[in-house]
Amino acid sequence: MTVMNITLPFGVIKDISDYSRFINEILKFDITLNILKFSTGTSGINLLIDIPDDKIKSITESLKKNNIIVNKKGRIIIDTEKCIDCGACISLCPTDALNFDSEKRLKFYYERCIGCLLCLDSCPRYAIEEM
Repeated sequence: MTVMNITLPFGVIKDISDYSRFINEILKFDITLNILKFSTGTSGINLLIDIPDDKIKSITESLKKNNIIVNKKGRIIIDTEKCIDCGACISLCPTDALNFDSEKRLKFYYERCIGCLLCLDSCPRYAIEEM
């Protein structure tokens, strides 16, 4: 499974039937869809969805054709000066890219990070930032 970050611009979503159109656009690929995060921003409704690896290209093309923005995955950087090793970010990380090392210090494994950015809002010290 691969995490995809998409934005439904406010102009695309006018009423509840537009949500149905969006979901049906993905479900026509006969997949199981996991919504990991749902939020709103200034540009529209942001969704973090988990989809099968072999469907990424076809789903991306289909979404773009319907004026849905497929965002690039973000990466994070941790400010070790601000981090207090509280672990609030660890429980939200779906790939174990954030863990404690043997000395109970926060360790970030870049190669495991899928760029979902779920950890950003969890940090009470704002020590995690998007690169």
